[in-house]
Amino acid sequence: MMKKVSLYALFGVAMALCQVPLANSDTIRLVADPWCPYNCEPETERVGFMVEIARRVFQAAGYQVEYHQRPWVRALQETRDGEFHGVIGATRLEAPDFIFPDLAQGQMANAFWTLAESPWQYQGARSLEGQHLAVIAGYSYGDIIENMLQDQQHRPYITELHGVSPLKNGLMMLERGRIQVLLEDEHVMRYQLHRSGQSDKFKRAGYVPAEANAARVYIAFSPAFTASSGYASLLTDGTAQLRASGELAQILGHYGVSDWR
Repeated sequence: MMKKVSLYALFGVAMALCQVPLANSDTIRLVADPWCPYNCEPETERVGFMVEIARRVFQAAGYQVEYHQRPWVRALQETRDGEFHGVIGATRLEAPDFIFPDLAQGQMANAFWTLAESPWQYQGARSLEGQHLAVIAGYSYGDIIENMLQDQQHRPYITELHGVSPLKNGLMMLERGRIQVLLEDEHVMRYQLHRSGQSDKFKRAGYVPAEANAARVYIAFSPAFTASSGYASLLTDGTAQLRASGELAQILGHYGVSDWR
């Protein structure tokens, strides 16, 4: 996704200075909003490839991994507060106070989506003028979209989607003509459309320009725990080992995703 804007300006400095002890050092609690195939429904066979990566790495080191779902803004804040150890699917831009592994656990490609019959195509920032656009609250999509969100001229044309099913809500709004363009990661959108049998109703209408490293997504760890640096290092090494052994490609293949390296 870029996926997700943080509340760092409001809370980050204070929480970064607050070191919270682990309640159970044998269990790592991760959280995210639904973003399948990166992270899907908990307690299902296909729980999401980033969750599977975390479980392979941490269980091999003797930890148990719990995976929970929250709306994204809440997931970020509760992790910052120390209620969870890490968030799944974060970028460095949206959670700058979190502790990141050196290697990413995924790569996104945000795109513009319209109804299949729409003639509109993204052709730079000016092509968005006058288009009713929906974005998911708490996600970051890069400078162009962020500037529009701050611009009083464009802000009335942008709808922010909230809750635990923002993509489904956005697709309903698009189908009913309440918006004209929806922003979402290509993997996530295609996965959703395939599962819902709606692939013929919508189309990709161009990609969101992204900063050089913004497309990489990570499992990032809370600044509230002294153990977070160790978790990040363990995940870095484990991701490299999964890639070298071929296990990473195997995990990704279950979700129709290729290695981003």
